Amino acid sequence: MDASYRTLLRQIELAGSCTHPVRLLGEMVNLATGEVGTKALSVSCKDRREQICPACSYLYKADAWILVSAGLIGGKGVPDSVFDHPRIFATLTAPSFGSVHVRRSDGTCRANSGSRCLHGVERRCLLRHDEGSPVLGVPLCTSCFDYEGAVTWNAQASRLWNRSVEQMRYDLAAYRGISVPQLRRETRISYLKVAEYQRRGLVHFHVVLRLDGPGDAFAPPPSWMDVNLLHATLTGVIVHFELVGLDRENVRWGSQFDVKKLAVDDRGDLRVASYIAKYATKSTGDALALARRFHSRREIELQSLDPHLKRMATTAWDLSRRPELERLHLRHHAHAFGFTGQLITKSRYFSTTFKDLRGNRREHMAQFNESDPVAGTFSYDGRGYDDPRASEVAELLHQARTEVRKVARDQRVMSRGISQGETR
Repeated sequence: MDASYRTLLRQIELAGSCTHPVRLLGEMVNLATGEVGTKALSVSCKDRREQICPACSYLYKADAWILVSAGLIGGKGVPDSVFDHPRIFATLTAPSFGSVHVRRSDGTCRANSGSRCLHGVERRCLLRHDEGSPVLGVPLCTSCFDYEGAVTWNAQASRLWNRSVEQMRYDLAAYRGISVPQLRRETRISYLKVAEYQRRGLVHFHVVLRLDGPGDAFAPPPSWMDVNLLHATLTGVIVHFELVGLDRENVRWGSQFDVKKLAVDDRGDLRVASYIAKYATKSTGDALALARRFHSRREIELQSLDPHLKRMATTAWDLSRRPELERLHLRHHAHAFGFTGQLITKSRYFSTTFKDLRGNRREHMAQFNESDPVAGTFSYDGRGYDDPRASEVAELLHQARTEVRKVARDQRVMSRGISQGETR
């Protein structure tokens, strides 16, 4: 292997196999000799989206898994005792804004109203759809579909969630016959939620909720606060709560939802963590064209997108001109179909943070450093590698490492199963 290729591999390794790292230029102190010299560094982009950078996305997904699992079974500063706290896993969806093609488990389409709409379009579909069919999520009649309503719902979904949590506190306080401040002195609702885009372009939320005692010691909640009460309270809020939107229209949850109790004798928590974490690295429709903000309406129109998704984006762009919706900044979120929130959010005490996980990783890697950066001397020097081959090599190395990890994981599972069989 020639020196140039070894240098290339070293550069990719230092950047964590990132596809398009950030190049920095600054002064470094050689830890062996104490010499100070100017050096170029390639650091990972840390983009969570799989379409942008597979390696950084993989790491982000792993961190998301830790965030969820720590909040469910303990770890990373969270005591194991939270496993015994009342916990709920819920999926909340958006209302219907028009009939769309939806696949049942047997492949048949759910669209089956048996009549024509005002525009003369048949509102039922007798076809069977494959799981990857491009027609899934597409309205049966685009003239009937409420694009403006869908975009404004996306834009206010995070606010709807925050207000729903507030309403849960009001309902729990009313059940106990106390005020909300008194409730806060007895118990705390901790949660983590991840937003996922449905094929129709609307977000829905996967949420884990946990009841704790007051303060920051992760004490158990009072005995009157059990998982059945938490389940009933959340279900009641989903069904009945609504708020007045900025366009004066009521904003509420969809009729399709699922609320599950997480039992203390069931180790399905890690499956829940994996289920939630996989959505943390996805973006709008998983289309590369929708991974970044648009700069003009013309740019949206030129994209090779599904016509339905393109219209969702252009509707968000056009609605930004309305004065009552100005505070939603819809133009900046047209690529997200109006959704203005973060894809993964959590309450303060649910578990650890991404910042702390990155800090722990940085401290661990520092022991392998050959040199140390001089604070305040580094400046931006561009994006990507110097060698045009590097991005492709980085992606191949990431795929190879991922496959090695998968094989090792499968072998551990297999050996564990054999061991348990021998024990029996």
